Amino acid sequence: MTDEEFRDHLDRYGGDLALWPPPAARDGRRLLLRSVRAQAMLDEATAIELALSRPGDRPPAGLADRIFEAAFRSEPSDRGFDLDEEMERPGRLM
Repeated sequence: MTDEEFRDHLDRYGGDLALWPPPAARDGRRLLLRSVRAQAMLDEATAIELALSRPGDRPPAGLADRIFEAAFRSEPSDRGFDLDEEMERPGRLM
């Protein structure tokens, strides 16, 4: 496996080699023994995955529902659209 193939597998399967197809994982482990560049790519992928998986970085549960409920409770605005006179103003969605 080359460094470029290793990068492609990281992009496809992530930084946990246990989740890779077995032949690719075997080749990836062999490459990691001899390639500092592959080791750096794995470190980078793992750091990105960890940063994206932090629970505190997610919006609170039910946020989208609260936004939609608030939007539908408010009165329609006359400022929402700049439409040509020939076009109809769209009606309410719900």
